[in-house]
Amino acid sequence: MLSDEIAPLEEVAQAIGRPVAWLKRNWLKLHLEQNFPRKIPTGFVWPRRAVEVWLRSAGQFAPAPLPANQNGQEGDAIAAAAAALRERYGARP
Repeated sequence: MLSDEIAPLEEVAQAIGRPVAWLKRNWLKLHLEQNFPRKIPTGFVWPRRAVEVWLRSAGQFAPAPLPANQNGQEGDAIAAAAAALRERYGARP
């Protein structure tokens, strides 16, 4: 059900150990400084899985992707993932 995909303000506040009022005032700062997921624009609800991942990773998401006009290999997420898989499993290109 769709409601299982979103987490309301009260549930998210409880999960991160903060009061509801604090989360309402500080969610954007938390997003900007600690990579907390952005809320869904329709209200104070968050994508449940994104919040769960953030909690499990202790707020340490991977760095934000580089802009689309970054043409070097370091900016190509697909190439980086493929290289990581080759390195891990010993496959050759």
